[in-house]
Amino acid sequence: MFAPLLLVGCALLGQADAAADEDLALEVRRLVRQLNATQLAEREAAERRLLELGPKVLDLLPRISERTPAEVKQRIGRIRQRLQLAAAESAAKSSLITLRGDAVPLSKVLAALQEQSGNKIVDFRENFGQPTPDPPLKIEFDKTPFWKALDQVLDQAELRIYSYGEENAISVVGRGKDELPRTDGANYDGPFRVEPVRIMAKREFRDPDGQSLHLTLLVAWEPRLKPISLRQKIADLKVVDENGNPLALDDRSAELEVPAAGVTAVELILPLKLPSRDVKEIASLEGRLMAMLPGKVQTFTFSDLTTAKNVEQRIAGVTVTLDQVRQNGAVWEVRVRVRFDDAGQALESHRGWIFNNEAYLEGPDGKPIPYDSLETTRQTRDEVGVAYLFVLDEPPAKHKFVYKTPGAIVATAFDYQIKDVKLP
Repeated sequence: MFAPLLLVGCALLGQADAAADEDLALEVRRLVRQLNATQLAEREAAERRLLELGPKVLDLLPRISERTPAEVKQRIGRIRQRLQLAAAESAAKSSLITLRGDAVPLSKVLAALQEQSGNKIVDFRENFGQPTPDPPLKIEFDKTPFWKALDQVLDQAELRIYSYGEENAISVVGRGKDELPRTDGANYDGPFRVEPVRIMAKREFRDPDGQSLHLTLLVAWEPRLKPISLRQKIADLKVVDENGNPLALDDRSAELEVPAAGVTAVELILPLKLPSRDVKEIASLEGRLMAMLPGKVQTFTFSDLTTAKNVEQRIAGVTVTLDQVRQNGAVWEVRVRVRFDDAGQALESHRGWIFNNEAYLEGPDGKPIPYDSLETTRQTRDEVGVAYLFVLDEPPAKHKFVYKTPGAIVATAFDYQIKDVKLP
């Protein structure tokens, strides 16, 4: 009975969502008009209401043009920026899963988890030549955090995650018979899952100071999150043994940073000092990850390319400037600069993520034309310049340049705790 009920429920929800979306669009248009009301109180009330409606209205707000009244332009810019930050903060919370059934096929469960969370889940077993049974599972989730729900499902089905599968997706494969259940030892905080996967001790007999203890954590996140990078300050770690005594850190001033763009998990190697032999385990390790998270992607469109120079467009907390378009033989170079109000540390290192931003020419027929190559022209703390090179048969006089980038970069902290790690 589960699958038919699930499908009917989804259809009814889809109809209700469509009606709600239409009502929301009408309300947003009314409130935007009210932003230009003659009375200040009405303008203020419209801005407050748009903020109350939340990030879901970001795609419904009108684009700013030369004909947009100055105050409306200012208010919409302010609304976009605040809603961008709210969207990034909302994304930093765990997806919640509600699902019940006594004999639900695995495929239906994975599909429901994907639909409710927005995280793509791929059955990767065929790629390994593994059998692909679809066993019935007993499911009881009521607003259960995504990773807890997924781990319980994978343990029931005797599956695990393959970290090198499809990009920006969770790829699941069969679990080896000696592998431990995923729910054992994992720590969850918001959209993150942290699990100890390796510990290595080293003693140098000829050098008393040449001793170390490295604990490797596998840090995974919901693929929808797409963090830019993760940082862990060693000084923020709190580590104690089974007797409650603190374990020494190798270098308290160090800060670990790992790029996260394009993947769904990374390994974080924590450097500790090797304790005396009478210490048998790490009873507790507490840490705090700082994640650089992108806000909602915004689209910037530029026209009149053959004559455009220093054309600036601003949406939320990001400004994109089309410096110029110039020709070099059959190659047309589109030079742009992307500046964030506050990029944090997102552009200081591992800045390669920004070169994955979507950028293309749009022909008169509306079809995208990808660039052939790109070059970096400028790099500062909050700004990056890029030249996109296109090989064209004719001048791009009737073309548009389209650039997409997050409207904000937000630094968010996530706490985790690992317990009962036996020392080698």
